Amino acid sequence: MVVMTLLTLDWHFEIAEKLELAPIYEPVLDDFLLLFLYLDGRTPFYGEETLHLCFFLYPYVSVKASPSVFLPFSQEIEDAILRLRAKDLVEEGKDFRGGRYVSMLKLSDIGVSEARKVFSTFANSWILLNGFVLRRGSEVLSELEALKKTYNGKSPLELLRVMALKIDSEGEVIIKRLGFSSERQGKMIIDMAKQLARELKILMRENPY
Repeated sequence: MVVMTLLTLDWHFEIAEKLELAPIYEPVLDDFLLLFLYLDGRTPFYGEETLHLCFFLYPYVSVKASPSVFLPFSQEIEDAILRLRAKDLVEEGKDFRGGRYVSMLKLSDIGVSEARKVFSTFANSWILLNGFVLRRGSEVLSELEALKKTYNGKSPLELLRVMALKIDSEGEVIIKRLGFSSERQGKMIIDMAKQLARELKILMRENPY
């Protein structure tokens, strides 16, 4: 099983034990990746960019994201994928969907077994997230599955619209997470996102998939 760090001497756990919130685990990034691939009936992730976006949209997984040309990209997630591939837990391939070839990421048979163990641990535990947020594991699983069902398999245009709307609605909060270096640059991106969100809304209404 992918190791989940149990911080038995941490003050979070001392307080949680007094509140009878146990057992408690602090998962690593590899655990979340396995869970994303395991949830929703072990459906593969279609388009690695979608996986990066889902991690970016979920506030309780701490990963550094930087803007690629269009969508968020995290080297930490890429490294986690490579680690799981090296352990033969994850397989990559191509699939033809929606009139295009897309990258496909799925669990191997061994990966399914490991992911099932992680799922069981989450389902029966309280999860320490970002070092200070304590959530029921069952709630975290439901949120991750909802993200996967909502965005998996979406086209790059649809994902771009999601990001534009996110920047439009949350502005500087999102800009900070994406690591833009100056206030002027951030303002420019926010203004572009507002315009892009409007134009994509019209485009997708006129040309539905």
